[in-house]
Amino acid sequence: MAGDTSLTSPPLTVAVQGELGSNSELAAREYFVGSEVTIVPCRTFAALFDAVHSETAEFGMAPVDNSMGGSIHEVWELLVDTPLPIEGEIFLRISHCLISHRGTRLADIRRIYSHPQALAQCREYLSSQQNVDVEEVYDTAGAVKMIAERRERGIAAIASAQAAADYGMEILARDLQVRQDNFTRFLVLSRKEREHGQETLKTTAIAALDDDPHLPDLLTPLTDRHREILKSEPHPCPNRPWKHLLYLEFAGSASN
Repeated sequence: MAGDTSLTSPPLTVAVQGELGSNSELAAREYFVGSEVTIVPCRTFAALFDAVHSETAEFGMAPVDNSMGGSIHEVWELLVDTPLPIEGEIFLRISHCLISHRGTRLADIRRIYSHPQALAQCREYLSSQQNVDVEEVYDTAGAVKMIAERRERGIAAIASAQAAADYGMEILARDLQVRQDNFTRFLVLSRKEREHGQETLKTTAIAALDDDPHLPDLLTPLTDRHREILKSEPHPCPNRPWKHLLYLEFAGSASN
């Protein structure tokens, strides 16, 4: 019936680490394009996992790998501590902008704020800036929100163009990242297992190992079954000396 909203589906709720305008929000909206999405901002990755686990959000958008910075170990470790089903994945090109108050000149900037990953990806630009201090904060978009609230001249943030628009700020420079092919892979976390019959294109697994792993021996059972290994990366296990976590991804379903 026209005008009847009772059959309208409620918005999807997606938890992201960071504020509105973060790259995680951009990934969420791109993955769920065509659906109404309500973003649940979380200050930390642990809070993101908790939001999905506690059903505060239906989904979580968690970055796990970057083409420049490699694996985001905190997220991989949380996949062990708070295991959640993986709904899917999305790759997002990351473009970093220098953002400040309207009317600010590049020559006015004396301090730049951003997330450590973003600062690392823009290291060449930052090293070229004379007499400019750099300070780490918990989120790129959060840095823009912070300087917008301060209304202080001479400060800037590195974040997405969307963050500049969301907080009414001005972009002073674009594409600050060292490499233009800068991509982050996000996992879409859910509180529900995939429905039976849905095709599984990739399996993600994490194994705890007692000592330094010998990868060829560990991967033999998969290669013997003609499985394509997509990722195999050992990493020291936090708070457990001489033990390792093995991040492993292979094509197809584990049940096969």
